[in-house]
Amino acid sequence: MSQTSTRLVAGIVIGLIIGAGIGYLVKPVPPPGPEWVSKADYDALKASAAANLTDALAENARLKSTLHTLGEGKRIGLIVATGGLGDKSFNDISYAGVQRAKEELGIEFDYVEPKAIAEYLGYQTDFARSGKYALIIGIGFDQADALNVTAAAYPNQNFAIVDMVVSQPNVASLLFKANEGSFLVGVIAGMTTKTGKVGFVGGMDIDLIRDFFVGYKAGVLWANPSVTVLDPVYVGSWSDVVRGKELALSLADLGADGIYGAGGKGTLGALEAVHERGINGFGVDACQDYLYPEMLGSGIKRCDLAVYEMILDAILGKFKGGIYTGGVKEGWTGNCRLPDEVKIWEDTFHFTHTPLPAAVIDKLVEARDKIISGEIKVPSGYG
Repeated sequence: MSQTSTRLVAGIVIGLIIGAGIGYLVKPVPPPGPEWVSKADYDALKASAAANLTDALAENARLKSTLHTLGEGKRIGLIVATGGLGDKSFNDISYAGVQRAKEELGIEFDYVEPKAIAEYLGYQTDFARSGKYALIIGIGFDQADALNVTAAAYPNQNFAIVDMVVSQPNVASLLFKANEGSFLVGVIAGMTTKTGKVGFVGGMDIDLIRDFFVGYKAGVLWANPSVTVLDPVYVGSWSDVVRGKELALSLADLGADGIYGAGGKGTLGALEAVHERGINGFGVDACQDYLYPEMLGSGIKRCDLAVYEMILDAILGKFKGGIYTGGVKEGWTGNCRLPDEVKIWEDTFHFTHTPLPAAVIDKLVEARDKIISGEIKVPSGYG
Protein backbone atom coordinates (compact mmCIF):
# COMPACT_ATOMS: atom_id res chain seq x y z
CA MET A 1 0.00 0.00 0.00
CA SER A 2 1.13 3.53 -0.73
CA GLN A 3 2.94 5.65 1.80
CA THR A 4 4.89 8.93 1.63
CA SER A 5 7.99 10.08 3.50
CA THR A 6 8.00 13.85 3.19
CA ARG A 7 6.66 14.36 6.71
CA LEU A 8 9.50 12.25 8.02
CA VAL A 9 12.01 14.30 6.05
CA ALA A 10 10.58 17.52 7.40
CA GLY A 11 10.66 16.12 10.91
CA ILE A 12 14.33 15.17 10.59
CA VAL A 13 15.24 18.62 9.33
CA ILE A 14 13.33 20.32 12.14
CA GLY A 15 15.12 18.05 14.56
CA LEU A 16 18.49 19.16 13.17
CA ILE A 17 17.55 22.80 13.67
CA ILE A 18 16.33 22.22 17.20
CA GLY A 19 19.29 20.03 18.09
CA ALA A 20 21.84 22.50 16.80
CA GLY A 21 20.02 25.36 18.48
CA ILE A 22 20.08 23.60 21.84
CA GLY A 23 23.79 22.91 21.46
CA TYR A 24 24.51 26.56 20.83
CA LEU A 25 22.26 27.99 23.53
CA VAL A 26 23.41 25.64 26.23
CA LYS A 27 27.12 26.33 25.57
CA PRO A 28 27.62 30.01 24.75
CA VAL A 29 31.39 29.78 25.27
CA PRO A 30 33.14 27.08 23.22
CA PRO A 31 34.99 24.49 25.31
CA PRO A 32 37.75 22.49 23.69
CA GLY A 33 36.82 19.31 21.95
CA PRO A 34 35.36 18.06 18.66
CA GLU A 35 31.79 17.89 20.04
CA TRP A 36 31.44 21.69 20.09
CA VAL A 37 29.51 23.49 17.32
CA SER A 38 30.87 26.97 16.80
CA LYS A 39 28.64 29.98 16.25
CA ALA A 40 29.71 30.20 12.61
CA ASP A 41 29.13 26.51 12.04
CA TYR A 42 25.81 26.74 13.84
CA ASP A 43 24.69 29.64 11.66
CA ALA A 44 25.72 27.75 8.52
CA LEU A 45 23.96 24.59 9.70
CA LYS A 46 20.85 26.52 10.60
CA ALA A 47 20.74 28.24 7.21
CA SER A 48 21.28 24.93 5.40
CA ALA A 49 18.66 23.15 7.50
CA ALA A 50 16.17 25.98 6.99
CA ALA A 51 16.68 25.76 3.24
CA ASN A 52 16.25 21.99 3.34
CA LEU A 53 13.12 22.40 5.44
CA THR A 54 11.71 24.86 2.93
CA ASP A 55 12.43 22.41 0.12
CA ALA A 56 10.85 19.53 2.07
CA LEU A 57 7.73 21.53 2.87
CA ALA A 58 7.45 22.65 -0.74
CA GLU A 59 7.81 19.05 -1.92
CA ASN A 60 5.18 17.99 0.59
CA ALA A 61 2.82 20.66 -0.72
CA ARG A 62 3.50 19.57 -4.32
CA LEU A 63 2.81 15.96 -3.39
CA LYS A 64 -0.49 16.86 -1.72
CA SER A 65 -1.48 18.95 -4.72
CA THR A 66 -0.60 16.11 -7.10
CA LEU A 67 -2.60 13.58 -5.10
CA HIS A 68 -5.54 15.95 -4.91
CA THR A 69 -5.39 16.42 -8.67
CA LEU A 70 -5.25 12.66 -9.26
CA GLY A 71 -8.31 12.18 -7.07
CA GLU A 72 -10.39 14.87 -8.72
CA GLY A 73 -13.13 13.36 -10.83
CA LYS A 74 -12.78 9.98 -9.10
CA ARG A 75 -15.74 8.65 -7.15
CA ILE A 76 -15.96 6.11 -4.32
CA GLY A 77 -19.02 4.10 -3.28
CA LEU A 78 -19.47 3.17 0.39
CA ILE A 79 -21.99 0.66 1.70
CA VAL A 80 -21.96 0.69 5.51
CA ALA A 81 -23.02 -2.17 7.77
CA THR A 82 -26.62 -2.57 8.92
CA GLY A 83 -25.98 -0.81 12.24
CA GLY A 84 -25.70 2.44 10.26
CA LEU A 85 -23.78 5.62 10.90
CA GLY A 86 -23.88 7.07 14.39
CA ASP A 87 -22.47 3.98 16.08
CA LYS A 88 -19.37 5.97 17.16
CA SER A 89 -17.50 2.82 16.23
CA PHE A 90 -17.15 0.50 13.24
CA ASN A 91 -19.24 2.33 10.64
CA ASP A 92 -18.28 5.82 11.76
CA ILE A 93 -14.54 5.16 11.66
CA SER A 94 -14.81 3.55 8.21
CA TYR A 95 -16.75 6.59 7.00
CA ALA A 96 -13.98 8.79 8.43
CA GLY A 97 -11.48 7.09 6.12
CA VAL A 98 -13.56 8.00 3.06
CA GLN A 99 -14.04 11.54 4.36
CA ARG A 100 -10.28 11.88 4.78
CA ALA A 101 -9.83 10.74 1.17
CA LYS A 102 -12.26 13.45 0.07
CA GLU A 103 -10.32 16.13 1.94
CA GLU A 104 -6.79 15.00 1.04
CA LEU A 105 -7.21 13.29 -2.32
CA GLY A 106 -10.04 15.26 -3.84
CA ILE A 107 -12.35 12.30 -4.47
CA GLU A 108 -16.12 12.42 -4.22
CA PHE A 109 -18.19 9.68 -2.67
CA ASP A 110 -21.68 8.32 -2.25
CA TYR A 111 -22.83 6.16 0.63
CA VAL A 112 -25.86 4.12 1.61
CA GLU A 113 -27.05 2.71 4.94
CA PRO A 114 -28.78 -0.66 4.43
CA LYS A 115 -31.27 -1.68 7.10
CA ALA A 116 -31.10 -5.41 6.39
CA ILE A 117 -28.63 -7.92 4.94
CA ALA A 118 -31.05 -8.59 2.08
CA GLU A 119 -30.43 -5.04 0.80
CA TYR A 120 -26.69 -5.49 0.23
CA LEU A 121 -26.91 -7.16 -3.17
CA GLY A 122 -29.18 -4.46 -4.57
CA TYR A 123 -26.95 -1.60 -3.41
CA GLN A 124 -23.77 -3.32 -4.60
CA THR A 125 -25.32 -4.01 -7.99
CA ASP A 126 -26.64 -0.47 -8.38
CA PHE A 127 -23.22 0.99 -7.62
CA ALA A 128 -21.37 -1.45 -9.89
CA ARG A 129 -23.82 -1.10 -12.79
CA SER A 130 -23.32 2.67 -12.85
CA GLY A 131 -19.68 2.26 -13.84
CA LYS A 132 -18.74 5.52 -12.14
CA TYR A 133 -16.85 4.29 -9.08
CA ALA A 134 -13.09 3.80 -8.86
CA LEU A 135 -13.72 1.61 -5.83
CA ILE A 136 -16.81 0.25 -4.06
CA ILE A 137 -16.31 -0.50 -0.36
CA GLY A 138 -18.51 -2.80 1.70
CA ILE A 139 -18.30 -2.53 5.48
CA GLY A 140 -18.91 -5.73 7.41
CA PHE A 141 -18.50 -9.49 7.08
CA ASP A 142 -22.15 -10.02 6.21
CA GLN A 143 -21.72 -8.31 2.83
CA ALA A 144 -19.53 -11.19 1.64
CA ASP A 145 -22.22 -13.45 0.15
CA ALA A 146 -23.69 -10.62 -1.88
CA LEU A 147 -20.26 -9.37 -2.93
CA ASN A 148 -19.26 -12.79 -4.26
CA VAL A 149 -22.16 -12.48 -6.68
CA THR A 150 -21.62 -8.81 -7.54
CA ALA A 151 -17.85 -9.05 -8.02
CA ALA A 152 -18.25 -12.00 -10.38
CA ALA A 153 -20.91 -10.15 -12.39
CA TYR A 154 -18.75 -7.02 -12.71
CA PRO A 155 -15.15 -8.28 -13.07
CA ASN A 156 -13.80 -4.89 -14.17
CA GLN A 157 -15.09 -3.09 -11.07
CA ASN A 158 -12.78 -2.80 -8.05
CA PHE A 159 -14.23 -3.68 -4.65
CA ALA A 160 -13.02 -3.77 -1.04
CA ILE A 161 -14.65 -5.45 1.93
CA VAL A 162 -13.88 -5.00 5.62
CA ASP A 163 -13.72 -8.00 7.97
CA MET A 164 -14.25 -10.87 5.53
CA VAL A 165 -12.47 -12.64 2.68
CA VAL A 166 -14.11 -12.62 -0.74
CA SER A 167 -12.01 -14.73 -3.10
CA GLN A 168 -12.46 -12.75 -6.28
CA PRO A 169 -9.55 -11.17 -8.18
CA ASN A 170 -11.20 -7.73 -8.13
CA VAL A 171 -11.83 -7.69 -4.37
CA ALA A 172 -9.45 -6.46 -1.64
CA SER A 173 -10.31 -8.16 1.66
CA LEU A 174 -9.28 -6.04 4.66
CA LEU A 175 -8.77 -8.05 7.84
CA PHE A 176 -7.86 -6.78 11.30
CA LYS A 177 -6.24 -8.65 14.18
CA ALA A 178 -8.89 -7.51 16.63
CA ASN A 179 -7.64 -10.07 19.14
CA GLU A 180 -4.40 -8.08 19.49
CA GLY A 181 -6.08 -4.74 20.16
CA SER A 182 -8.48 -6.49 22.53
CA PHE A 183 -5.57 -8.05 24.41
CA LEU A 184 -4.43 -4.51 25.24
CA VAL A 185 -7.93 -3.67 26.50
CA GLY A 186 -7.75 -6.76 28.71
CA VAL A 187 -4.47 -5.60 30.21
CA ILE A 188 -6.10 -2.39 31.46
CA ALA A 189 -9.23 -4.23 32.64
CA GLY A 190 -7.18 -6.80 34.53
CA MET A 191 -5.07 -4.19 36.29
CA THR A 192 -7.92 -1.85 37.26
CA THR A 193 -10.59 -4.23 38.56
CA LYS A 194 -11.39 -4.08 42.26
CA THR A 195 -13.95 -6.89 42.39
CA GLY A 196 -11.73 -9.31 40.50
CA LYS A 197 -14.44 -9.84 37.85
CA VAL A 198 -14.75 -8.36 34.36
CA GLY A 199 -17.18 -8.93 31.48
CA PHE A 200 -17.73 -8.66 27.74
CA VAL A 201 -20.77 -7.67 25.63
CA GLY A 202 -20.52 -8.70 21.98
CA GLY A 203 -22.73 -7.98 19.00
CA MET A 204 -23.26 -11.39 17.45
CA ASP A 205 -21.97 -14.79 18.52
CA ILE A 206 -19.68 -15.32 15.51
CA ASP A 207 -15.96 -15.89 15.02
CA LEU A 208 -15.37 -12.23 14.27
CA ILE A 209 -16.65 -11.12 17.67
CA ARG A 210 -15.32 -14.15 19.53
CA ASP A 211 -11.90 -12.98 18.32
CA PHE A 212 -12.39 -9.79 20.35
CA PHE A 213 -13.38 -11.78 23.43
CA VAL A 214 -10.58 -14.34 23.23
CA GLY A 215 -7.96 -11.61 22.92
CA TYR A 216 -9.55 -9.60 25.73
CA LYS A 217 -9.63 -12.58 28.10
CA ALA A 218 -6.01 -13.45 27.31
CA GLY A 219 -4.92 -9.87 28.06
CA VAL A 220 -6.80 -9.80 31.38
CA LEU A 221 -5.19 -13.04 32.57
CA TRP A 222 -1.73 -12.08 31.31
CA ALA A 223 -1.87 -8.88 33.35
CA ASN A 224 -3.64 -10.35 36.39
CA PRO A 225 -4.13 -14.16 36.52
CA SER A 226 -6.34 -13.90 39.63
CA VAL A 227 -9.18 -12.14 37.75
CA THR A 228 -12.32 -13.99 36.68
CA VAL A 229 -13.46 -13.20 33.15
CA LEU A 230 -17.21 -13.87 33.03
CA ASP A 231 -18.72 -15.75 30.10
CA PRO A 232 -19.36 -13.43 27.14
CA VAL A 233 -22.89 -12.28 26.35
CA TYR A 234 -24.16 -11.31 22.89
CA VAL A 235 -26.76 -8.77 21.75
CA GLY A 236 -27.68 -10.73 18.61
CA SER A 237 -27.46 -7.70 16.30
CA TRP A 238 -25.44 -4.54 15.65
CA SER A 239 -28.16 -2.01 16.38
CA ASP A 240 -29.97 -2.91 19.63
CA VAL A 241 -28.87 -0.28 22.16
CA VAL A 242 -31.44 -1.36 24.75
CA ARG A 243 -30.36 -5.00 24.71
CA GLY A 244 -26.71 -3.98 24.98
CA LYS A 245 -27.50 -2.05 28.13
CA GLU A 246 -29.54 -4.88 29.63
CA LEU A 247 -26.73 -7.37 29.12
CA ALA A 248 -24.12 -5.06 30.63
CA LEU A 249 -26.31 -4.49 33.67
CA SER A 250 -26.63 -8.27 34.10
CA LEU A 251 -22.83 -8.58 34.11
CA ALA A 252 -22.58 -5.80 36.67
CA ASP A 253 -25.10 -7.66 38.81
CA LEU A 254 -22.73 -10.64 38.73
CA GLY A 255 -19.95 -8.47 40.13
CA ALA A 256 -18.15 -7.30 37.00
CA ASP A 257 -16.65 -3.85 37.51
CA GLY A 258 -15.12 -3.64 34.03
CA ILE A 259 -17.03 -4.25 30.78
CA TYR A 260 -15.70 -4.33 27.23
CA GLY A 261 -18.24 -3.83 24.45
CA ALA A 262 -17.81 -4.99 20.84
CA GLY A 263 -21.22 -4.82 19.24
CA GLY A 264 -21.86 -1.77 17.08
CA LYS A 265 -24.65 0.35 18.58
CA GLY A 266 -25.16 -2.35 21.20
CA THR A 267 -21.83 -1.19 22.64
CA LEU A 268 -23.32 2.24 23.23
CA GLY A 269 -26.00 0.63 25.40
CA ALA A 270 -23.39 -1.35 27.31
CA LEU A 271 -21.36 1.78 27.98
CA GLU A 272 -24.47 3.61 29.13
CA ALA A 273 -24.88 0.87 31.74
CA VAL A 274 -21.22 1.28 32.74
CA HIS A 275 -21.82 4.97 33.37
CA GLU A 276 -25.05 4.30 35.27
CA ARG A 277 -23.32 1.82 37.58
CA GLY A 278 -20.09 3.80 37.91
CA ILE A 279 -17.86 0.91 36.82
CA ASN A 280 -15.00 0.73 34.32
CA GLY A 281 -15.88 0.79 30.62
CA PHE A 282 -13.94 -0.11 27.49
CA GLY A 283 -14.93 0.94 23.99
CA VAL A 284 -14.21 -0.54 20.58
CA ASP A 285 -13.01 0.26 17.04
CA ALA A 286 -12.69 4.04 17.53
CA CYS A 287 -11.74 5.74 20.78
CA GLN A 288 -14.96 5.97 22.79
CA ASP A 289 -13.34 7.22 25.98
CA TYR A 290 -14.86 10.67 25.53
CA LEU A 291 -18.36 9.28 26.12
CA TYR A 292 -18.15 8.89 29.91
CA PRO A 293 -15.62 9.56 32.70
CA GLU A 294 -15.71 5.83 33.58
CA MET A 295 -14.07 4.94 30.24
CA LEU A 296 -10.53 3.67 30.75
CA GLY A 297 -9.57 2.64 27.24
CA SER A 298 -10.79 1.51 23.82
CA GLY A 299 -9.60 -1.19 21.47
CA ILE A 300 -8.74 0.58 18.23
CA LYS A 301 -9.47 -0.93 14.84
CA ARG A 302 -8.21 1.45 12.18
CA CYS A 303 -10.78 0.81 9.48
CA ASP A 304 -10.26 4.44 8.47
CA LEU A 305 -6.59 3.85 7.71
CA ALA A 306 -7.21 0.65 5.74
CA VAL A 307 -10.05 2.22 3.76
CA TYR A 308 -8.01 5.35 3.01
CA GLU A 309 -5.03 3.31 1.81
CA MET A 310 -7.20 1.26 -0.54
CA ILE A 311 -8.75 4.43 -1.98
CA LEU A 312 -5.27 5.88 -2.50
CA ASP A 313 -4.18 2.73 -4.33
CA ALA A 314 -7.31 2.88 -6.47
CA ILE A 315 -6.78 6.46 -7.63
CA LEU A 316 -3.07 5.81 -8.25
CA GLY A 317 -3.94 2.84 -10.44
CA LYS A 318 -2.20 0.46 -8.02
CA PHE A 319 -5.25 -1.39 -6.73
CA LYS A 320 -4.84 -5.15 -6.39
CA GLY A 321 -7.33 -7.68 -5.14
CA GLY A 322 -6.24 -10.03 -2.39
CA ILE A 323 -6.07 -10.32 1.38
CA TYR A 324 -4.63 -7.46 3.45
CA THR A 325 -4.14 -8.15 7.14
CA GLY A 326 -2.93 -5.83 9.90
CA GLY A 327 -2.61 -5.86 13.67
CA VAL A 328 -0.70 -4.01 16.37
CA LYS A 329 2.60 -4.16 14.48
CA GLU A 330 1.06 -2.63 11.35
CA GLY A 331 -0.88 0.04 13.28
CA TRP A 332 -4.23 -1.39 12.16
CA THR A 333 -5.21 -2.31 15.73
CA GLY A 334 -4.14 -0.83 19.06
CA ASN A 335 -5.41 1.04 22.11
CA CYS A 336 -6.15 4.72 22.57
CA ARG A 337 -4.33 4.74 25.92
CA LEU A 338 -0.96 3.95 24.38
CA PRO A 339 1.28 7.01 24.82
CA ASP A 340 1.68 7.55 21.08
CA GLU A 341 -2.09 7.40 20.47
CA VAL A 342 -3.49 9.46 23.35
CA LYS A 343 -3.07 12.92 21.81
CA ILE A 344 -4.45 11.86 18.42
CA TRP A 345 -7.76 10.83 19.95
CA GLU A 346 -7.94 13.65 22.47
CA ASP A 347 -7.46 16.16 19.65
CA THR A 348 -10.01 14.36 17.48
CA PHE A 349 -12.78 14.29 20.08
CA HIS A 350 -11.73 17.34 22.14
CA PHE A 351 -11.53 15.69 25.55
CA THR A 352 -9.01 14.62 28.19
CA HIS A 353 -8.64 11.01 29.23
CA THR A 354 -9.29 9.87 32.78
CA PRO A 355 -5.77 9.40 34.22
CA LEU A 356 -4.46 5.88 34.64
CA PRO A 357 -1.72 4.80 37.10
CA ALA A 358 1.78 4.75 35.61
CA ALA A 359 2.03 1.03 36.33
CA VAL A 360 -0.98 0.36 34.11
CA ILE A 361 0.47 2.37 31.21
CA ASP A 362 3.84 0.65 31.64
CA LYS A 363 2.15 -2.77 31.50
CA LEU A 364 0.15 -1.70 28.45
CA VAL A 365 3.30 -0.60 26.62
CA GLU A 366 5.07 -3.81 27.64
CA ALA A 367 2.21 -5.86 26.18
CA ARG A 368 2.23 -3.83 22.95
CA ASP A 369 5.98 -4.26 22.53
CA LYS A 370 5.85 -8.00 23.22
CA ILE A 371 3.06 -8.48 20.70
CA ILE A 372 5.12 -6.66 18.09
CA SER A 373 8.25 -8.69 18.88
CA GLY A 374 6.30 -11.95 18.83
CA GLU A 375 7.04 -12.76 22.46
CA ILE A 376 3.28 -12.61 23.12
CA LYS A 377 1.22 -14.62 20.66
CA VAL A 378 -2.41 -13.63 21.17
CA PRO A 379 -4.93 -16.48 20.75
CA SER A 380 -7.58 -16.13 18.06
CA GLY A 381 -11.33 -16.64 18.08
CA TYR A 382 -11.27 -18.10 14.58
CA GLY A 383 -11.45 -21.86 14.16
